[in-house]
Amino acid sequence: MSEGKSREFGGVEVHHIDVVAPSERHGRARDLFAVWCSANLSVGNFVFGALAVVVGNNLLWAVVALVIGNVVGGAFMALHSAQGSRLGVPQLIQSRGQFGYYGALLPVLLAALLYCGFFVVTAIIGGQALTAAVPSAGTGLATVLVSLISIALALIGYRVIHLAARLAVWPLSISVVIVAVASLRHGGLDWSFDGFAWGPFLTAVGLVATFLLTYAPYVSDYSRYLPEDTPAKSAFGWTFAGATSGYFAAGLVGAFLAVQFTDLDSMAAVREVLGDGPLTFVILLVGAVSIGGNNALNLYGGMLNLITAVSSVVKVKASVTFRVVMLLPTFLIGLLVAMWASEDFVTNLSTFLSFLMLGFVPWGAVNLIDFYLVRHGDYDVGGFFEPRGPYYEDAATWTWKGVAWKAILSYVVGVVASIPLVGNTWYTGPLSEALGGADLSWIPGTVVTGAVYLLLMGRRGARRPGPALDRV
Repeated sequence: MSEGKSREFGGVEVHHIDVVAPSERHGRARDLFAVWCSANLSVGNFVFGALAVVVGNNLLWAVVALVIGNVVGGAFMALHSAQGSRLGVPQLIQSRGQFGYYGALLPVLLAALLYCGFFVVTAIIGGQALTAAVPSAGTGLATVLVSLISIALALIGYRVIHLAARLAVWPLSISVVIVAVASLRHGGLDWSFDGFAWGPFLTAVGLVATFLLTYAPYVSDYSRYLPEDTPAKSAFGWTFAGATSGYFAAGLVGAFLAVQFTDLDSMAAVREVLGDGPLTFVILLVGAVSIGGNNALNLYGGMLNLITAVSSVVKVKASVTFRVVMLLPTFLIGLLVAMWASEDFVTNLSTFLSFLMLGFVPWGAVNLIDFYLVRHGDYDVGGFFEPRGPYYEDAATWTWKGVAWKAILSYVVGVVASIPLVGNTWYTGPLSEALGGADLSWIPGTVVTGAVYLLLMGRRGARRPGPALDRV
């Protein structure tokens, strides 16, 4: 098992995947609002709102899709928040409780692609924001500078990420409001009911929901230091409120700009609607810095994920040096890819989100069903770190040599059931094609996976819920 005697060394967090002791727990559930609001409320997230228009919706139906996708994705994402305070470990370590000690390497592998992929996406957006603020910087240098902010925050860790999020809420809110007002004054926003089509609408709902759903592997990482008796309802509520309010506000303005400036990326559209001047510079600079801060979540999660993979093979000890080494792969690979990324950014982004949905939604279904309905949050946390412990052999879960086959089977069935409803530029399933290209793979990914897992596991062996879950 990993060990860490102190939480910080010279201001830098020492803990990584090891259990946070009760004596080191601190904070309140409402602290989660700032983390998830700031992560989503920035000019950088305008691009995700723009996607709702780009896939073929007019403004009204794009906004409706934003509302529905926010509620669906935000609810599933926020349900993971209680797991952090309850168990005191990162999200992917906790997956050993469902998939087995070695079976959890499946979601770990998928998460490696997620963290690196989102680091690339966010670095590109950050580079665009800084280039729009300071055109002479050039996209390459701008991307590097924004990424350096990310790695600095990720290295220092949990406490500074929370602090930066709290400090960022008001500047980000003011920036988004200013751009929203300028967009409304610019005009050209058609709120007509005409032009509705199921395909683009359902695709937009899926993409919006997916963006928040793919935060699932991150969520416990930012609640694991909270006291163990933190009410689950509070952890859920503050996480949901922060993520959905921030994402909807940014997405709404992004949709405005996508309708008004069809040939410009979101950052160029911001400059166009505000015009040249000091205010534009400040807003874009605030946006670039906040995007760099947001990207720290991808590096921090990537570090924890990589350590989880390494700890499956060898024992690891918590140290600052080890954290640095585990941060570098995601940072260096992601930065290299971002520097050479395709110009067809928005199309590739929607395809990336589509495949993430296919891979991660079934994992989330298994994780949440197991936590809330099967075990009720009652896990052997120490066993997460024992290669030959309770998650290595268990007849009840069909766990053999560290692989829990009930979870794996449920996951595979969920993925297979989802494929006919995948819809993106690389692949369109037969059911998706019949629905006009809508990507609805998240529906069977959730429902079928969850039903199969609950059927296989049952609730007969569920232990009595712990105090935190009594209040869900």
